Amino acid sequence: MNLARSAVTVGAMTMLSRVAGFARDWLMALTLGAGPAADAFFVAFKLPNFFRRLFAEGAFSAAFVPYFSAIYARDAEAGRHFAQRVLSIFLPVLIGFIALVEIFMPAVVWGLTGGFKDGDPEKLALAIELSRLTFPFLALISLVSLLSGVLNGLGRFAAAAAVPIVLNVCLILAMLLSPEPPRAVAQALAAAVSIAGVLQMLLLLRTLSKAGIELRLPRPSLSPNLVAMLKAMAPAAIGAGAVQINLLIDVLLATRFLTEGTIS
Repeated sequence: MNLARSAVTVGAMTMLSRVAGFARDWLMALTLGAGPAADAFFVAFKLPNFFRRLFAEGAFSAAFVPYFSAIYARDAEAGRHFAQRVLSIFLPVLIGFIALVEIFMPAVVWGLTGGFKDGDPEKLALAIELSRLTFPFLALISLVSLLSGVLNGLGRFAAAAAVPIVLNVCLILAMLLSPEPPRAVAQALAAAVSIAGVLQMLLLLRTLSKAGIELRLPRPSLSPNLVAMLKAMAPAAIGAGAVQINLLIDVLLATRFLTEGTIS
């Protein structure tokens, strides 16, 4: 019965997310269209999502949940300490990586787009600006993946399944409340991406608190279980990388060789 209830809960949340996602995409087509602002936003949106799908939601979740569940089943306190150790390693690496990319964002976006086929400097500048707004989402969604893994290991699926709805609602509100010009809409959307990440993280932290689990940030240290989990991430990252690199090549080709609006 618990399995059936969990399946219904996750299915219902996923259905709501898909409906909200359809409304989001419809509004994007209506407000952004398929012009330079839309192209710049979709490049900026793909950048954190590439790394998120490569590591946070793919390799990390596949490795973390089984290890956490097994440890927590034996000893709840040991499971909590394991999650905290993962967090202590995960968070500094994320912050350092994001700071580095933010500093070199002009080079990163140029490497991804080649300056766009039309060579429009304003479009390139907008893509850089929007990418700097969206890229913190990578750290936030990575932490969300960790918190979701803990909740899934505890058998609590509703909050983690509702996380995508938060992103879609934030993007919809950004479009409804932003001024009319496509550039302003793109800027509002880029800011809303990172705001959604904060709200997603707060939602899961509140759910964990209700479950009686408080995650603190200890001094970084490697335990045997953590080393084993990191080793288990490698094949999952390679598997996820094949798909994500193909998608990245699509963007590289579209921005360099195809007409404006192709990405959109």
